[in-house]
Amino acid sequence: MMIRNSLTRLVRTPVKTALFFLLLSFTVALFCAGGSLWKLSGDNLRRFEEIFVTIGTVEQTPERTQQGAVWYADEEDFRYFNRAVYGETISSDVLDFVGAGYLSGPEQRAYYEALPFNYKLKEDNEGMPQAMIIEASPLEDCVPAGPVKIEVKRVLCSTYPVNDSPIYLCDHNTRYPQTLYADRTYLMALADGWTHEWEEKGAAAIFEYVPMDGPRSTQTDADGKRLPTDLEGTWIEELTPGFYETERGKAWLTLCQDFELQHWFQTFPVTATQDLNLIMAFYTKQAYLSQGAFFSKEDYEQGNKVCLISDRFARRNKLQVGDSLHLALRYANYAASPGRGGGEARLNAEGGIYEPFEESDYRIKGIYEVGVGGDGDWGYTIDRNEVFIPKTSIKNSDEHNIALHGPMKGYTTAFRIPNGTESMENFKKLWEAQGVDHVEITFYDGGYNKLEGGLKNMQTMSAVLLAVGAVSVVCMVIFFCHLFIAKQKKWTAIERCLGMTKGQCASALLAGVLTVALAGSAAGGFAGQLIAGSAAAQMTSTETFDTRFSNGEVQFNRERSEEEAVDGKAEGSGMLQSAYLTETDWRTAGLCSSLVFLFTVGMALSGIYRNLREEPLALLSESD
Repeated sequence: MMIRNSLTRLVRTPVKTALFFLLLSFTVALFCAGGSLWKLSGDNLRRFEEIFVTIGTVEQTPERTQQGAVWYADEEDFRYFNRAVYGETISSDVLDFVGAGYLSGPEQRAYYEALPFNYKLKEDNEGMPQAMIIEASPLEDCVPAGPVKIEVKRVLCSTYPVNDSPIYLCDHNTRYPQTLYADRTYLMALADGWTHEWEEKGAAAIFEYVPMDGPRSTQTDADGKRLPTDLEGTWIEELTPGFYETERGKAWLTLCQDFELQHWFQTFPVTATQDLNLIMAFYTKQAYLSQGAFFSKEDYEQGNKVCLISDRFARRNKLQVGDSLHLALRYANYAASPGRGGGEARLNAEGGIYEPFEESDYRIKGIYEVGVGGDGDWGYTIDRNEVFIPKTSIKNSDEHNIALHGPMKGYTTAFRIPNGTESMENFKKLWEAQGVDHVEITFYDGGYNKLEGGLKNMQTMSAVLLAVGAVSVVCMVIFFCHLFIAKQKKWTAIERCLGMTKGQCASALLAGVLTVALAGSAAGGFAGQLIAGSAAAQMTSTETFDTRFSNGEVQFNRERSEEEAVDGKAEGSGMLQSAYLTETDWRTAGLCSSLVFLFTVGMALSGIYRNLREEPLALLSESD
């Protein structure tokens, strides 16, 4: 009866009751929508913090450029080019400063040349360049400024058998070659060259062999300083009695051994890293895992003997995840990446072969594939047989086996820092304070900064919405509790004078208010959930961009057709859209609406308590 009476009282004031319901529903909807969006934005930020990676690549910039020239015998002219001239090599130690906040790195990666053993590095139908070291004499005194005939007398080593003799020799890139004499024998390092039409001399097309480097060494110490050596790569030596007993003669024989040991130009590179994210091909997802798993945190920290190999190498050698791969690391190249090409000489400064400094079995943890597409800078590409291992798995020092060292390049030197604009700006500020010239740092974040800005803006807006909704709820509940309870104290006094107990009076006041509050909170919570869901869907439809690029900058020079570019952009956008969390949590709306209802109950009980403390006769005696 008390509840019916209370509801009847509300019906008698339909305008105030309807207004109470509508305003409560509206403010609860604002409050719930703000809460749901604020939680969703926070969840997305935490999710993207796990998904996205921010790295920086480091490159020493040249101090100037210098024009160079190469002579081309067939054109009888020079071809000119610009060459970068670097100053003193800047060590990667300049990146080690307080406050940088590295998550991994900085590292100036080396790739190691490993002995191929019996591994199959090429398909059977893939050819190799013809290279050979031979003893030969010209058929007549001549200057090899153009093709001249030489007779092969002995083959010390060769990629393929030398069946033809005489062959043509041309010192193609030397304007004034030395004279060769028919009565002398020469030791030569030759490679297959080109076929040229010597029209002005009336000759037919001639296939010629050209010089390649003879015994040479580019070995450096751990600081990158070139070790002194007498081996400068001379491609031709006159054979004299006892030549092979001399130091230079022994170096030539050692070079032959090295070619055969390395299966000639078949490379087996091993890249050691602290974090695969620092390898640009893995960072941009051009290289992806097809079987197994990537290195774990424990693999990096504990130096586990695990590796990743390419799918082609695995198929060629019938290797699977879990199999063992034997690696014997011979020498390190700190100047280039396998995709860029080495440039290092195969002999050490003393004219000897680099002996393996690290040899052990590695367990194949994963097999990767490389997507179709080429980059303008080959330094960022992955070699066909490239193997990746954790840097910490190498237990022995390579300081006596560094075949080449050079300035930091973007494809060899990188680091990882926390995501976000604040982290990046802090790093830039600290880096500028170091005062290091001729070092350029480029950041890649996969678009995280733009995404972070959008989500933080949404989080700020949702916080404002939450605050406005909360303040509105408080003001509205206090106002209507005053109308429906505080201003009914004389009615309460009359009821008490008529014999109703305090509990009956409280029930009469509370039932109607709580009925409207419950209905308004439920309706507002439902509406707030719908509003938040619609806003979240709108967020993903506007925040679309290619996640392979950082801050809108293309990472590499890619030559693509317009159709490929559109397809690539759509793919990147799809990746980002699928990464968003768009479903709002109904529990957040339920919690917010429940808090509003409980606050209304609290305010109503507080008002009723104050009403019941008043003496009925005193209230009735008061004048209006």
